[in-house]
Amino acid sequence: MLTKLGVALAVLVGVGANCKAAPAENQSYADFAKAALDGKDIRVTLDLANCTVEGTDKPGPPIRGSARFDAFMVLEDHISFSMTHFTVRDDNSPVTEFVSFKARPNGKIEVHSRFLNAATFSVFHDAAFECEFGKGVTPHW
Repeated sequence: MLTKLGVALAVLVGVGANCKAAPAENQSYADFAKAALDGKDIRVTLDLANCTVEGTDKPGPPIRGSARFDAFMVLEDHISFSMTHFTVRDDNSPVTEFVSFKARPNGKIEVHSRFLNAATFSVFHDAAFECEFGKGVTPHW
């Protein structure tokens, strides 16, 4: 399971490696919403080991990386953003991964990763994590 998640999420490493923007540690949810609505160039660093598996106290896998997002929805109770990644697994089977994020005003960020068979779209892996703003998931702009 960890290997499957690591294959696609590992591609996040280096995507935003040249990020020179300020990290979110000293910024608020409101700042993040404003940056999204202002059309800022937003990147997110990810460290799933600082998150927990949804609904448990178990830490997430040791997967770190970064990604750049170009679309955000700022709703009344959260900010949504996502990405799609196509890759080939070690067994040469093509997969499409969907990773979605929901940042909430209370400082929590939900991360949901789904792996689909690229030919049939059947879900063969589904994982969800609970993270904190600036710890586990850190927006930069």
